[in-house]
Amino acid sequence: MAWGIPEQLDFTPKQVLRFNGGYVVVGVDGELQKISSNGELIGNPTRPFPTPIRDAVIIDDTLIATWLDQELLLARMAAINLHNDFAEGVNRADLRVRRTIDKSLHPVGNVWSHVLDAEPISLQSNHDSFSFVLWRKGVYNLSVNSVENWRAAEPAWPKLAKIPRAMETAATACDSEIYEIWSKGGGLIRYDVKTGKVIEQKILPIDGYLNQVYKHGEHHLILYNNSHLALYENGEVVLNAKLSGPISYAEWSDIEQGWHVAGWRELLFLSTTKQNRIQLDEIAVFIDATTGLYLCNDGKWDIIDIQEEE
Repeated sequence: MAWGIPEQLDFTPKQVLRFNGGYVVVGVDGELQKISSNGELIGNPTRPFPTPIRDAVIIDDTLIATWLDQELLLARMAAINLHNDFAEGVNRADLRVRRTIDKSLHPVGNVWSHVLDAEPISLQSNHDSFSFVLWRKGVYNLSVNSVENWRAAEPAWPKLAKIPRAMETAATACDSEIYEIWSKGGGLIRYDVKTGKVIEQKILPIDGYLNQVYKHGEHHLILYNNSHLALYENGEVVLNAKLSGPISYAEWSDIEQGWHVAGWRELLFLSTTKQNRIQLDEIAVFIDATTGLYLCNDGKWDIIDIQEEE
């Protein structure tokens, strides 16, 4: 893939997803922007629905996302075919007068769309299904065509019950075999992603509250207390590190056997044998561990030598 550096985005990005050799960028206000395999912007940033996107994943040629408006107390989950152009949705004012389910509005251009009756907490996918948590409702796994494969009750860890908010879902992770839910208090439950059967349930002893988890096989990168990282491998914490602040994204490198991290005005590489840090003027949103291409919250892209040290 011969990459050029893409043009600056004219919106604030929050998430980058890989698609068709390029990317789909999600903005903080619900914008969607395709980028080709040559690094060229395809079309203009578009909002199929007038609320922020809570989470988004891509399975083959389908974008699956959740949209959430906390003021209006409404949420949607929908799928959009990425081979079609994005289409601009309705105005937010229209949502205020179309509140009943039979008159509800949905993301424009959807293949399917659902009204959610609870807040979507987290959304993850593998190559043929996606899993998500609904606040105080349960855990669900669906096919890309929105056929339910299984559901389960929200996980609970009795030893965390007396600690405020410790059982709330903080992060989820998924691969071809395992779906994981992590709680703010360090609770972990692992499901067979195909059947929903609980494989393991435990509590990781962390000194504080868990924020995010990234997974690659048995390699985990855990953010807790907003600025502390732990590398968790094969059931053990093997490294702790202090950061400048929270992180936006992390990606595992099989070649380097470590994590590339887009952090708070810094890019990092962390492994059990090596830790590198590069200072930035802006907040990094995404880094490609293979190419060194990264994106900051001001919409600017750049490429670094991923072997560079501070």
